[in-house]
Amino acid sequence: MGVCFWLAFNLPVRIAEAKTINLVAVGDSLTYGQGDTHHNGGYVGLIKQDLDKKQKAKVKTQNFGKVGDRSDQIMTRVKNSTKIQKALAQADVITMTVGGNDMMKVIQDNFMLMLTDQLDGVMPKEKKSYQKKLQALIRTVRYYNPKAPIFLFSIYNPFYVYFPTIQDLPKYTADWNDIALEQAENDGNIYFVDINDRLSQGQYLNKDQTQLKKESQLDLNKTSSIKVEKMLADEEEKNDYLSSDDHFHPNDKGYRYMTSRLYKVMIKHKKTWMG
Repeated sequence: MGVCFWLAFNLPVRIAEAKTINLVAVGDSLTYGQGDTHHNGGYVGLIKQDLDKKQKAKVKTQNFGKVGDRSDQIMTRVKNSTKIQKALAQADVITMTVGGNDMMKVIQDNFMLMLTDQLDGVMPKEKKSYQKKLQALIRTVRYYNPKAPIFLFSIYNPFYVYFPTIQDLPKYTADWNDIALEQAENDGNIYFVDINDRLSQGQYLNKDQTQLKKESQLDLNKTSSIKVEKMLADEEEKNDYLSSDDHFHPNDKGYRYMTSRLYKVMIKHKKTWMG
């Protein structure tokens, strides 16, 4: 008995090693981290830090974001890259930003229609096209990894603070996000990370926007695209969550917000990736 007692207190204690989580991020410039002044991959670098610290996990990340990519271009990269395919196959968690550049392409092609709330004529066709492209992208990702949870970010309206009286853009931003939500529900293991309201409205969210709208009430029917472009070229960004470099991508504060939303959704569905 004495020997057993001695052995029990003198055997080396084994400390369980932290589980390694492979997080693979695919998408556009928001995954790449455009606007991140620390050049740490935006939310991808930040979520690694949060999970390492708060969940005692050992997180390895691979970032396959590319500036300017639309949904079909992201899919093409996945299909053509054995590196991305291998990473996806080994992923425990997949994150994705997609859709913002698809929407921007529609806006660029129909800029004056947007300013005068006349996008109704072109959007039904564009929405169907985006839906098919997003479905194809998700099918492609699922071909290489049918089991890992996918955390899919919403898109947002970067023009809201400049043009809060325009009704078309918030409406179609919501439609774009509804398409993503539908894909999430159809898959059953895709989780939607909603950043739309905060990144669209910035510091004005949940506040009286009367003054903001009063200051922004331009006669858009008489406003040239050149004048609008000059407004957007102002070096001072009016939305505290977006970068003054391009008035489109998140700044450091915006990426921290994206990360906080992602972390919250990931923890809610922790069993899907932590086991």
